[in-house]
Amino acid sequence: MQNRPDHPTLLDAVAQFLLGEVSPKLEADKALQFRVLIAANLANVVATELRSETTRFDAEASRLKALLPHEAKALPLDSTDRAKRLEALETLNRSLSKKLRDGTLNAEQLTQTLEALFATAKETLEVTNPRFDLTHEA
Repeated sequence: MQNRPDHPTLLDAVAQFLLGEVSPKLEADKALQFRVLIAANLANVVATELRSETTRFDAEASRLKALLPHEAKALPLDSTDRAKRLEALETLNRSLSKKLRDGTLNAEQLTQTLEALFATAKETLEVTNPRFDLTHEA
């Protein structure tokens, strides 16, 4: 079975091709050149998401386990099946959303939840918009 090049490497190659070969030839069509730039950026974002998915998943799952220990016990967060892991994470996020809507979290839980949500948002921004200024507190 061939493992190389992996998906992120292929996406990097597509982005480099679009930026290096295609975009410069589109000087006369600025609208198309802009769309090529967007396509290259999307390829880079997906490549970065794929490279960091396990780390980001584990970090978010760890935070949600701490916030929702009873709900997390029954879920396959450690499964090797990607779809099952993502579904388990989504289940915990829905459960946390419900608790927030219902107002059932105390002040300490709300503080911990806010910290967890900020950490997840920061990790997402580091992938989708690495130039976003994350140095200031929200």
